[in-house]
Amino acid sequence: MATVPAITQPEITVIKGQAVTSSLAVADYFTKRHDGVLKKIRSLECSPDFTARNFAVSEYTDATGRKLPCYQITRDGFAFLAMGFTGKRAAQFKESYITAFNAMEQSLIKHPYQADPRFGCILTDAQRLHDNLGVLMAIWTDNVQPLNPPIVVSGTVMDSYHRSGLIAADIARAMGRDAR
Repeated sequence: MATVPAITQPEITVIKGQAVTSSLAVADYFTKRHDGVLKKIRSLECSPDFTARNFAVSEYTDATGRKLPCYQITRDGFAFLAMGFTGKRAAQFKESYITAFNAMEQSLIKHPYQADPRFGCILTDAQRLHDNLGVLMAIWTDNVQPLNPPIVVSGTVMDSYHRSGLIAADIARAMGRDAR
């Protein structure tokens, strides 16, 4: 029985602030010949725009000192390329990719607003609104309501604060957090 190497992805480096792998690392990871990986990259049927964004022509120096072509490949380029590979290693990668995608989907279903960072700010603001309205309601209850005669006509300001607090709590609950 053949053993599968323990690495879970090809070697990744950061070039100009972007995480990339190389066609050499892909060949090594999938135990394929590098010239075969180059041929596969050149024959991909993706758009020229996708190719330009995800497969940068580069070169490396081999053991004999020759400069040979290779590619720097982004994560998206790697996924596109690897989905076309066959064999045990490719099957393992595809299963892992599908498992990670399904986990992300379940997380988004459970907490849909967490996928968009803008909603984190909204949620924080809703929480603050809820908390501040709670403070105002406590001040109202402790200091204003006991006055005789009431300063504000009964049922207007207090009801507005209360409704606003309930709305803020509803927003927090809808976004997957409990209001305090």
